Amino acid sequence: MVDENIPGAVQCFGQFGQVVTRSGRQIGPEDVLDADALIVRSVTKVNQALLNGSSVKFVGSTTIGSDHLEIDYLRAQGVRFCTAPGSNAESVVDYVLSAICRLDGLLEKLLAGGRVGIVGYGNVGKRLGHRLSALGIPWLAYDPLLDPQLYTCLRPLDEVLCSSMLCLHAPLTVSGPFPSVHMLDACALQTMPKNAVLLSAGRGEVVATAELLALIDSRPDIRLALDVWEGEPEFASALAQRCAITTPHIAGYSVDGKKTGLRMVAAELADFLGRDLSLDDGGESPVPVVNCVGDSAAMVIREAVLAVYDVAEDSKRFSEIIHAAERGRQFDLLRKHYPPRRELAYCDLRAANPAMASLLRAVQGGI
Repeated sequence: MVDENIPGAVQCFGQFGQVVTRSGRQIGPEDVLDADALIVRSVTKVNQALLNGSSVKFVGSTTIGSDHLEIDYLRAQGVRFCTAPGSNAESVVDYVLSAICRLDGLLEKLLAGGRVGIVGYGNVGKRLGHRLSALGIPWLAYDPLLDPQLYTCLRPLDEVLCSSMLCLHAPLTVSGPFPSVHMLDACALQTMPKNAVLLSAGRGEVVATAELLALIDSRPDIRLALDVWEGEPEFASALAQRCAITTPHIAGYSVDGKKTGLRMVAAELADFLGRDLSLDDGGESPVPVVNCVGDSAAMVIREAVLAVYDVAEDSKRFSEIIHAAERGRQFDLLRKHYPPRRELAYCDLRAANPAMASLLRAVQGGI
């Protein structure tokens, strides 16, 4: 049983048996009763209510998070499970760079010494820090689950909050010593500098909707760029209409990230079944070529990033559903029919000015 919105899944998993597809949000107990394996995305809650009485012995999620999996139940039942950590991390970093390039004056501020604060120093956080360093942009990170003696970039939360841009990439956790659900409130976010930017591209529940609305009421100078929402696929239109950038949880939706996630889960399933894995992409996609003619760092970065991925186009499409009668359904349709998007690392970026060549390598993640 496979989520129908996983590109290439039928061809990839067909080598292991019969593939049946269904909308991820609609997969129910009757669908998995006779299934041997279940392949999902984050929209499917895989728990006892779904799997009780089924023959499922393998669960794979092609996404990076695991908060949609009832892990204790899967372990108790002897069900092997896996996710695809890091598979779309570079895609999310591309999203952040696109937002930086689209928000007026932000790129110039950061290149002049403005700092980025990263909340959640996992796969996305580490890659974002690497890309920012390559571009010469200062940054700090907060992650209470990591040892600051091992990661010198880690700082207390109050220090990270005092950044020109705050990027939220924490996974969703509801237990343990540092649960991330509603971890930031309006009072804490109030300490952000004047004209700061808050970008959220991890899980919507890290900041409650009410707290974000309270923040904007008291600090209208703070600009919001939200890709994730509390209660998805539903979202608060009152919050969406006050954001500078709004998108339907697609920061990690690159073609390259999806392909990597699919391959990671397929490899785990092949290992579980004791089978060889055959991967056939059906031909390599053409490499996008971008010719940059700018003569300043900001011009070249903006030109390269937005030519490959312009978040404003996704934000415009989202703005058209903010007041729709069936917002949740429209939210899912935007995700289902998302246009193909490549990652910067897979593009051929060329500079008219040879002195800018190293800058383009930095945009792609090299130094």
